[in-house]
Amino acid sequence: MLKRWIIGKPDSQKAAELRRRGSITQLCAEVLVSRGIESVEAADEKLSITELSDPFLLKDIQRAAERILEAVDRGEHICVYGDYDCDGVTATVMLTDWLLCAGADAEWYIPTRREGYGIRAEQVRELHEKGVSLIITVDNGISAVEEAKLIKELGMELIITDHHRAGDILPDAYAIVDPFRPDCPSPFKTICGAVVVLKLIAALDGGDWEPALEQFGDLAALATIADVMPLEGENRFLVQRGLQLLANTERMGLLALMAVSGMEEGKPITAQNAAFQLIPRINAAGRFASASIAAKLLLTDDPDEAQLLAGQIHALNDERRATEQTITDEIYDEIRKNPKLLHERVLVFAGESWHHGVIGIVAARLTERFGKPCFLMSAEQDGYRGSARSFGEFSVFECLKSCEAFLLRYGGHMGAGGFTVSAENRDAFIRAIQDYAAKTHPVMPVMTAYAERAIEPQMLTPENVAGLSVLEPFGAGNPKPLFALLGMTVTEVLPLSGGLHTKLRLRSGSVTQDALMFRTRPEETGISAGMTLDFLVSADVKEYMGRPSLTLRAEDFRSSEQSREQAIAAQAAYEAYCRGEALPSHAYYQRMCPHRKDLVAVYQLVQRASMTVAQICEALQSSGMNRCRARMIADIFSELGLLGFDAVTDTLYRVEVQQKRELTDSEAYRKILSFAQQQG
Repeated sequence: MLKRWIIGKPDSQKAAELRRRGSITQLCAEVLVSRGIESVEAADEKLSITELSDPFLLKDIQRAAERILEAVDRGEHICVYGDYDCDGVTATVMLTDWLLCAGADAEWYIPTRREGYGIRAEQVRELHEKGVSLIITVDNGISAVEEAKLIKELGMELIITDHHRAGDILPDAYAIVDPFRPDCPSPFKTICGAVVVLKLIAALDGGDWEPALEQFGDLAALATIADVMPLEGENRFLVQRGLQLLANTERMGLLALMAVSGMEEGKPITAQNAAFQLIPRINAAGRFASASIAAKLLLTDDPDEAQLLAGQIHALNDERRATEQTITDEIYDEIRKNPKLLHERVLVFAGESWHHGVIGIVAARLTERFGKPCFLMSAEQDGYRGSARSFGEFSVFECLKSCEAFLLRYGGHMGAGGFTVSAENRDAFIRAIQDYAAKTHPVMPVMTAYAERAIEPQMLTPENVAGLSVLEPFGAGNPKPLFALLGMTVTEVLPLSGGLHTKLRLRSGSVTQDALMFRTRPEETGISAGMTLDFLVSADVKEYMGRPSLTLRAEDFRSSEQSREQAIAAQAAYEAYCRGEALPSHAYYQRMCPHRKDLVAVYQLVQRASMTVAQICEALQSSGMNRCRARMIADIFSELGLLGFDAVTDTLYRVEVQQKRELTDSEAYRKILSFAQQQG
């Protein structure tokens, strides 16, 4: 996938002054300046958050706390009503645990994914029959207008704690604690549902943060990371403190979960550890069975039960991974059979019995892999249920809104959304997606990678990289720094872990650095020894045999800035041509049309070894090969059966030729030749 690079150019003098006054490394200072933080005061404001705002600034929180304490004192039956994702599970556990410790008659309920998000009328009636007098929602409820009416009609009371945006009408509840309600004066809005609950618990304790943080800071940190909240302001403080608590947690469920995840007890835990090892397992319970398993795990104080439940969740996570791979492989097979699917502005795929719990994850991965918004949908009894992911200026929500005539239900925001469409409207919905994209984005957004600065390899030392730790935790709103290594010569391409990963040995002058490419086989990289390339790298320092050791990870590479921009433009022109759109000038068709010598050269190259389109362009650069022309050659040869083409990996490969063919047998060749010969 072709990403555009934006490389920062931080002012070295400003960075030197910041380094001197802030007692940080020069590299760390340059990262801050690259991000627009140019003074010690601004750096302190960004990095040195030492306290949380007064919880009572949240509208209705005092009213909610007083009603809950009253219910505890009276022995009323209370139900905490949660949600099935990590944020909802941890929020449910936090408030339930506090209530039980306070001696409340409390239970909790988390709907299954099949039941759906939010309060349901049938469950409200069941809770009423069980004698529940007070329902407290966590991570949901702000849109439960009709359900709130039912709760009131049945003589129960409702307290809503949520962090989603309110609609035009607020539910009729005893109290609504949501930073996004229009009249809420709380200064920090972008918090997850579990942090709203943390603030409620602090309010229940009279406004003192410390007991709430000590008891539940680890869970609140996990939820903040899981819900991709920006790690700035209060969130930064909570995650910093929460990760420290997590590393030393006494919560049996978390200890068991860390053990099955392969995390060493007592070792520092980063936001990345949490995001890739703990959170997916908590979410797997809600995706493949019931989130109640995860809630029970986090509530138990029995080590044997914790070990049993953690094992179940670990197995569910393995099932989740396998299911994701099955769906992905099915989509890849479809692309290989019909490469034209990748030419559309938006990728849309539909399948039978795709697990709804993971299609959002698969959509996100396809978006990252191919650099396009992606909509996936799975056939169910009432039609197709789907998830979508996007990036940049393409809004999933606005796209769904424009297609609402074909949808039964939909919701979402800029980068993600969900929807349900009837079987008879499926094809019309797909056309409407592409129509919206063509109308609003004649030129689709290009995925962009941001580097802090171009850097000399000798500056990436264990000491300099370790100095970046003051910027942690890394995540949304505070990404891990990337650096551009320009003009690096590849001296070796080595397989790791039986060929599953790749190690690149890079040299610039007398300096040699190793860079790793995870989950990429050497033959899939398109990189060979002797090539000179630019790399985007992230860096880590770990201890090895008692000494600090530097690890570089290659996140992307390119031949040069000019070649990348040319490739992006060429790919866009090729896809526009494939969609039947007119190109800006006649010269485009001429540059796209291959000459016989181009076809012969590509055929001979691929006879020696499979090659990606990028490799072909690199090998034949001196003869004027460009990406448009190389893709046309791939289409022509695959149509004629003279070479095979894998659209997923962008690779041409040898095949056994069944019969002699003429170039003019190819419709693709005749068509582009006709365009190229026309006078503009």
